Amino acid sequence: MFLDRKETGKKKNSDLAVIGYDLGKKEAQISYYLPGRDKPETISVMTGEEQFSIPAALCRRKDKDTWAYGKEAVECSRKGNGILLDHLLENALEAKSVKIDGVEYDSVTLLSIFIKRSLSLLSMMVTPDRIGAYMFSLDTTDKRSIEVLSRAAALLDFKDVPVWFQNRAESFYYYNMNQPQELMEHEVLVFDFTGENLKSLRFSTNRRTTPVAAFVEEESHPQVNKEGLLYPKEADRAFAKTVSELCGKRVVDTVYLIGDGFAEEWYQDALKVLCRNRRVFLGNNLYSKGACYAAKERLTPGKISKEYVFLGNDMIKANVGMYTLNQGTEGYFPLLDAGGKWYEAGKSCDFLLEESNSFTLRLMPLNSREAKEVIVTLDGLPARPSRASRIHMEISMADAQTVRLTMEDMGFGEFFPATHKVWEETFPV
Repeated sequence: MFLDRKETGKKKNSDLAVIGYDLGKKEAQISYYLPGRDKPETISVMTGEEQFSIPAALCRRKDKDTWAYGKEAVECSRKGNGILLDHLLENALEAKSVKIDGVEYDSVTLLSIFIKRSLSLLSMMVTPDRIGAYMFSLDTTDKRSIEVLSRAAALLDFKDVPVWFQNRAESFYYYNMNQPQELMEHEVLVFDFTGENLKSLRFSTNRRTTPVAAFVEEESHPQVNKEGLLYPKEADRAFAKTVSELCGKRVVDTVYLIGDGFAEEWYQDALKVLCRNRRVFLGNNLYSKGACYAAKERLTPGKISKEYVFLGNDMIKANVGMYTLNQGTEGYFPLLDAGGKWYEAGKSCDFLLEESNSFTLRLMPLNSREAKEVIVTLDGLPARPSRASRIHMEISMADAQTVRLTMEDMGFGEFFPATHKVWEETFPV
């Protein structure tokens, strides 16, 4: 199905495609979700074959003075027609620059060139004006990676199309939530062998909460590594033991095996353990499809958003707000919502202080029924009557566990001039 530019006017979110882009250290994958379709599809770099991985590499061609990307870049370098630039994401995260023929290139710029070139593969499926959102899936979404990917996205000029980020654990969550119910009655496992060591992601839910709380627990298993594949029988035994330990005391319905580490069939004994009363799937495009499902759910919220909350490592674990008095009526003013991503959270407001130079924030953790209170004191604030000090406050998250406040004294009109004194405070959530 090809989406063209014929339709004019404002389009509804449900009429727009969404793009899921999984970006790893060595490879990228792109999935797309077209309106009216039941599920996302993944771009294959070879027509008629399921070759989803795009080498995350560039090559500055000598013969044409242009950039080749992906497999073409690898082949161009192999033939001596240019210099291969790989580790694009790592270089950008480490702020490394690259010099080619005396010209220095910024690593974030190179990353954006690769993303732009690889997104051109979508041209036969959907045009840019019919795309409603991009969701980038990364191994981890710490402060640095979000900063780098945000800069790269800004260089790509996606116009007014939202660009979102999430980690692979959340991509797994959204992929899982869009599978048949019988595949996720209990726990679900992913064994990810894309890196040097095996890691697992375990999906579980707590159905005693409303909404249902969902979790993905990550664990590294260095005893199963790619160097060890030189001794397949030993690797097989180590993997079988790992499976037994993870599944022995749990009810696991479904297992996904992803990554190039599973390309060869070295894990026959482990497979026998895996297949005991479980469904086992082998594939590589789970994360990019999960990113598509996430973008679609965020663009047009549905049952998942209403009935479930994902409490991943990136999520705020408590509601934060304050009680207010407005025209004699008490109320609660929300500032941060639990379940939101910490790096997207932020709000500003103005309020009047009561008789003291302090105010109270209320925290309601999702994993507890007891609220907590945090008293914030503005030392050095001039003495004024009640409600004669207007405070401008900005609230955000320094990381997933830390609330950050910035407050400024705005005074109260001509009678009590502003000092513009600023206070900053952080506290755990």
